[in-house]
Amino acid sequence: MQEETNPTNSKDYFVSCSWERRAETPEQIAARFWRMIDSLQRIDPVFRAWDCGGPPAKPLESVRADYAREVAEGMFLDDEGKPLLNYGYWFSAWTRDTPRNRCFVVRCHVGSTVRSVFPNSVILETAAPEEVGPDPSVIGYELFRAALLCIVEAWEPLDANAYSYRLLDLNVKKLYFPAAWIQYLCPWLAEKIKPPASARVERLADGGLLMSAATETFDMDNLEHLAVACDIGAALAPLDALPWPSEP
Repeated sequence: MQEETNPTNSKDYFVSCSWERRAETPEQIAARFWRMIDSLQRIDPVFRAWDCGGPPAKPLESVRADYAREVAEGMFLDDEGKPLLNYGYWFSAWTRDTPRNRCFVVRCHVGSTVRSVFPNSVILETAAPEEVGPDPSVIGYELFRAALLCIVEAWEPLDANAYSYRLLDLNVKKLYFPAAWIQYLCPWLAEKIKPPASARVERLADGGLLMSAATETFDMDNLEHLAVACDIGAALAPLDALPWPSEP
């Protein structure tokens, strides 16, 4: 029997995507969620099996046919237990049948129509206990780049990024677009910046832009990694200057 792992114990590396208000039904959200999970399962065995719900937790695949109900059960409630439809839905899943240092958790807050800055988000993060830390094999560039693109394809966000938490700690000014290891911008945001020459830059089929500070595991102690991440952050400054929320 695998030792139970609390998926909040370790947050060393993660992929995050976000977008502005978007009304979606539980059925639409469930379809996007499974598009993401199916894509993740194809890129690496570490994403092969998932649990959700609980307690007690249950195999994610056991609720696939009726996952819209799982989404609906995550509706945001007020202090009196009444649903707040404009705040959307909260739900999560975490990997199982894998060593403690290869665990991941995905957290979704989606379907929100609140007029605020990026009220919708999906986060995929390492979930190894602090005393163990993530296996180096699951925090490599190729895996994180592929996972980020899976998430982008499924959720169609404004932006998506990969960080180490140590890198995110540098964002003392609380910028919306800070220095990043890997940064995706949707087409209309991509048109508003000039990518730094120091970064690896890719133009994607959807018209979006992908910039990478390092094509290996990001290391805060590597001065070259850090310098390019900061170059990416500097290039993103025009986006922080935009009015957010962008919609009237």
